[in-house]
Amino acid sequence: MEQTGKRKKKKGIITAVVLVLLLGGGAVGVTSCMKNMTDAMNTLSASALEVVKAEKRDISNAISVSGTVESENIVKITSKLNAKIKTLNVEVGSHVNAGDVLCVFDSTDLQQQYDTLSKNQSNSQNQTENQHKINLRNLETAKQDKEINLQQAQRAIDDAIQAQNDIYAKESKTVDELNAQLERRDNAQNTMNSTDDPTEYQKAMQTYQEADALVQTKEATLDSIRDQFSTYEKAVQSAKDAYAAAERAADAAIQSYQDVLDAEQYQQSNDSQTELDKLADSIAECTVKAPKSGIITSLNVSEGSIPTTDALMTIEDSSALKITVQINEADILNIHEGQPAVVKTSATGEKEFEATVSRVVNIYNAGSQNALTGASSDGGYSAEITVKDSENLLIGMNAKVRIILDEKKDVLAVPYEAVVTKDDDSQYVISVVRNADGTATAKVLTVETGMEGSYYTEITSGELKEGTEILMTPGDYQDGDTLPLFDMAAAVQGAKANE
Repeated sequence: MEQTGKRKKKKGIITAVVLVLLLGGGAVGVTSCMKNMTDAMNTLSASALEVVKAEKRDISNAISVSGTVESENIVKITSKLNAKIKTLNVEVGSHVNAGDVLCVFDSTDLQQQYDTLSKNQSNSQNQTENQHKINLRNLETAKQDKEINLQQAQRAIDDAIQAQNDIYAKESKTVDELNAQLERRDNAQNTMNSTDDPTEYQKAMQTYQEADALVQTKEATLDSIRDQFSTYEKAVQSAKDAYAAAERAADAAIQSYQDVLDAEQYQQSNDSQTELDKLADSIAECTVKAPKSGIITSLNVSEGSIPTTDALMTIEDSSALKITVQINEADILNIHEGQPAVVKTSATGEKEFEATVSRVVNIYNAGSQNALTGASSDGGYSAEITVKDSENLLIGMNAKVRIILDEKKDVLAVPYEAVVTKDDDSQYVISVVRNADGTATAKVLTVETGMEGSYYTEITSGELKEGTEILMTPGDYQDGDTLPLFDMAAAVQGAKANE
């Protein structure tokens, strides 16, 4: 990971190295070489150009915050029982698994109440059992009667519908017969109109008269049939109405007997069964079990005592940890759920824990002050950081968190101080060209930059290649300028030669 602050030049380290080298021959001659050492230091001070290499690295933009490790899942164990704690199986710091018995209340009084009420209820049930059987029998009889009555009503409907279908069929047959005579009469009429043969004309007239007489008969019959349609329709509707009335009467009888049974059970439930259920629940609640695995972080009861508050204890899940951090107003709009983060603690040293921003609280907190100590907490916005692998992290540890705002992997990058931006917004770096005679010459390399991290700037294109030496602080050097780089080996050799 990239550093989060600007790196300062450490001339003092170089000075100390030179001093050690100059004194490498022992204490003898220290006085005589002081002047040479002073000259070497003056040379170093005048030639303090720092050279770095352009390398591929991971760069990032991040903000640093801090917080305390805490559990994502905090469970408060509560109870409304007014009884003594008979057995207490945990203490603060105990690790428990889901289903472990935490404590047991004394259930003696509750059990006695349950047994007495259960016996009374049993006697009452014996007294009403016979009536209950009678009510069940009446209900079954009503259901059977309904089935019989509805079958009869359905047969009446079927008969009415069949009669209606018969009259419809008779009407259809009569219509067919009428159409046949109409056609016969029309054919005879056509023959009469077209023939000149007296015999054929006479025969056609006779046919016409017969057909016409039958047409009148069929039309009269058809009118009579159709006049009966409403009667048959009413018969079908009456049969259906009778079926519905029979069904309603049967349902009312069934519901009446069902109401008797419901009222019977309702009285039992309200009078005694409800109280029995409550007592059974209270007895079951006397054994308090852990709903989740975790660590007991607070305990408000002791063995033999009666709890004075609903809260018995607190369990915190140590396998799912989070860190709540304060976010400055200037940074809050850059923080979003899902952003990666890195967590470090004093206890775990340089180990970095992968984490994620799981929640952002965009509501300003004005802070608070402790009335007893006078200590105040800073206000601001906050965020929750969820740790992916929390092994070796403990609840309560102080943690430092780096929230990664932007990140790029394995890109060519240089310290941002090494990049010079001209008035026309073009950019360059000063590369170091080392000559055969030991001198160094400046060479301007144009570059284009991308993401700017906390310390390094990405180089996206240009003349700069990986491994090229460049000046950390280009200053006013131009293409071809001689660079006064300090040659430490030569300085040390010269100092020793002049002893």
